[in-house]
Amino acid sequence: MHQKLKKRSITAIKLIVSFGLIAWVMRQLNWKEIQLIFKSAQTTYLVLAVVVFLISQWFSVLRFNLFVRKIGIRLPLTFHWKLYLLGMFYNFFLPGGVGGDAYKAYFLSKNTNKSLKKVGQIVFIERFLGIVAIGFLLGAIGLLVTTPYPYYLNVLVFVCAILCTFFLLKWIARWLFVHKKRIHWVFTYSMCIQLLQLLCVFFLLKSFHIDQFYATYLLLFLISSILSVISFAGLGIREAVFMYGAVLFQFNPEISTTVALSFSLITALVSFFGVIYLAKQLDIHPSKK
Repeated sequence: MHQKLKKRSITAIKLIVSFGLIAWVMRQLNWKEIQLIFKSAQTTYLVLAVVVFLISQWFSVLRFNLFVRKIGIRLPLTFHWKLYLLGMFYNFFLPGGVGGDAYKAYFLSKNTNKSLKKVGQIVFIERFLGIVAIGFLLGAIGLLVTTPYPYYLNVLVFVCAILCTFFLLKWIARWLFVHKKRIHWVFTYSMCIQLLQLLCVFFLLKSFHIDQFYATYLLLFLISSILSVISFAGLGIREAVFMYGAVLFQFNPEISTTVALSFSLITALVSFFGVIYLAKQLDIHPSKK
């Protein structure tokens, strides 16, 4: 009972943060200008952004499959894709229900007779490695961003990112898994996922006719990805970070926030397709991959 109350409290806090920030952002912006920005967007780049986002989600499926094979769960990638979409739908559209990650762990544990603890541990470490990848890229892209502070601080942050990545990967491999090679492969997938999402943001920038300060925008996106853990599906946080970043770096706040809003809309669009598998029970196919 205490655990359920704690979970509901965390969900409520995330919803309050998200909707509170969204309401604040909406009051700060000129929505007529945003409407004009959307109308002038280059459709080709918007389509490319959606395609690259889908590819990044497919890499997430490959990463998860690589992990669960370690504990003997061998299922077709098409099944993992369906389960992943359903998890995205839970995360984005059902805030009061079970989380998408928790649902994936429970479903696989129940239908494969594997320990819920082991499957849940894999889901947690998968997400953790994603955050490690974001931290590493934050340090790397920080080298390309001009700030009011001395440049050696940018270099120091990058060195810290390298060291933290090395020690965290070593810690995970030592305490949780036997094969270090598997951890490195999963981390490589995590890097690919984040790089693809950065490419998605780059195409959004091009769509809205932004032809400079790419590194700064990508840095803002990575920061919002880290902070998204305190919001619901990253909503509100992403838009607030991009708007505040626009003020800090003297960008157009409407254009900057439109980029963040567009990424959220793409996420919502892809997540919605998980509703296809909500009404019917997913079947564990007898065929092994």
